Amino acid sequence: MDAGILKGVGMSSNTDDRTHPAGKERGFSLLEVLIAAVLLIIVFFGLAQLYMRGRNQLDYEEDRRKAIAVAQARIDGIRSDYRYDTLPGLDGNDTTYVVDNRNFTVSHQIFAGVPEAEATTVTLNVSWTARVYGNNVDRTLEVTTMLGRGMP
Repeated sequence: MDAGILKGVGMSSNTDDRTHPAGKERGFSLLEVLIAAVLLIIVFFGLAQLYMRGRNQLDYEEDRRKAIAVAQARIDGIRSDYRYDTLPGLDGNDTTYVVDNRNFTVSHQIFAGVPEAEATTVTLNVSWTARVYGNNVDRTLEVTTMLGRGMP
């Protein structure tokens, strides 16, 4: 049979129709594979670094949210447990709260008569220790409020 007729009906002959030169194999060279592997490693480490930064930022924001909740709880406790005249006694005292097995220490600064005679400014510094890239880092959040003489 004629080879042209066999090809037309989906059959092939024993002749080689490859268009590449004889003796050359199709595929990738070792150099191309190595370059591709290095590029993939660079992309992988870049994505890993991006993930770690995002994870650390999420951890920081979660700790900050907890510190704000601690400060708010302490302000609420001051309003319910202290009278206006006894607030200066809190100045310099520390209170420690444990939230999710982490210590949050609240230090108090009381400024009686600031900004006016009938008001007291209360500044709370909430501090905690966070793990960042395997290292302990001290963090601090400052919250300020004013309490008036009319408080209970």
